[in-house]
Amino acid sequence: MTAKQILDELKPLGSESYKRVLMNNHGVKEPCFGVKISELKKIQKRIKMDYQLALDLYDTGNFDAMYLAGLIADDARMTKKDLNRWVEKAGGGSLCGATVPWVAAGSPHGHDVALEWIESPKPPVASAGGIR
Repeated sequence: MTAKQILDELKPLGSESYKRVLMNNHGVKEPCFGVKISELKKIQKRIKMDYQLALDLYDTGNFDAMYLAGLIADDARMTKKDLNRWVEKAGGGSLCGATVPWVAAGSPHGHDVALEWIESPKPPVASAGGIR
């Protein structure tokens, strides 16, 4: 599967009401379809783990695709460069607080990047590194 095919699959699964909750209560920014996590988990079960597809989905900038990318990422293959690119693009919502740290924690570079991120002057990046 390609990132475009996944985006095409995600779009009709989105809900305006769920999107409003994500944006108003969780700091998620556009683009976002408002796909419930339960729907993303169904796609995760089908795909399982796919390093390249995860990178491609994250690069779309779509919140739903970025969250799914974290679910299917092969943490062990994530490079320090991949992790730093992800944390810089995370922007808000659960991406900085959960998705990126989860993937980093499973990476051989997790400890090193967390120590770097925690010292960042950018609050979303610092939050991905943990509490000071």
